[in-house]
Amino acid sequence: MPTCNLYESSCMQEATGDTLRPGGFKLTEKALNFCGLNEQTRVLDLGCGMGATVAYLFQNHGINVVGLDPSSKLLNIAKVKNPFATFVTGSGDSLPFDNKSFECVLAECTLSLMHDLHVTLNEIHRVLEKDGWFVIHDVYAKKPEFLSNMNHFSMTSCMRGMHDLASLKEVLETIGFEVMLLEDCSQLLKELMVKIIFSHGSMGAFWGKTIEGEALQTCCSFEDNIKQCKPGYFMLIAKKGEK
Repeated sequence: MPTCNLYESSCMQEATGDTLRPGGFKLTEKALNFCGLNEQTRVLDLGCGMGATVAYLFQNHGINVVGLDPSSKLLNIAKVKNPFATFVTGSGDSLPFDNKSFECVLAECTLSLMHDLHVTLNEIHRVLEKDGWFVIHDVYAKKPEFLSNMNHFSMTSCMRGMHDLASLKEVLETIGFEVMLLEDCSQLLKELMVKIIFSHGSMGAFWGKTIEGEALQTCCSFEDNIKQCKPGYFMLIAKKGEK
């Protein structure tokens, strides 16, 4: 079954803005201050989309960010909007960079989109310098026992890849990361959902408009399974250790 990339949908872009995630730059700014990023910091934006974070960090903090994304459609938009920046086509499970290329990797509502989470996390660990920062903002399931039901769907959406936070934390520590901050930010997700419902009438109507080529029954089933998982939003900041 072909995969539908919801982030290329005009409805998704209208709802989330250029950042394609809840909260805009609120958590980006918080992470920047927590990690002490500056003009000299080498940063990779994993799943940069249309380049919103790349533009924000350059224009507001003078930080040059390398953006990586598998979508040529979104990268073409990013390149037009940000001719000063470097954008690379690629995926998280095979990062086209040398070992220790970056001092910070941002995964802002994108880690849930990776095809192979374990491989991606190892790749991020590889391209980070020792004591480098790994910043994650993403969706998680407050009821992770229902996550297996999301495997039945074929669309590219963070909701399909919601995290089990306990499992994610364990994997990160096994690979060699030390979790420095873990914070619930579910209010940001709730605010986005309220905005979508106000604009489209219901989440079901929104999914029906964004999931192109999918049957209405599939959209309803997708929404029902999301509700079972009880989605939340979190921020996690980890540091690469000795391993």
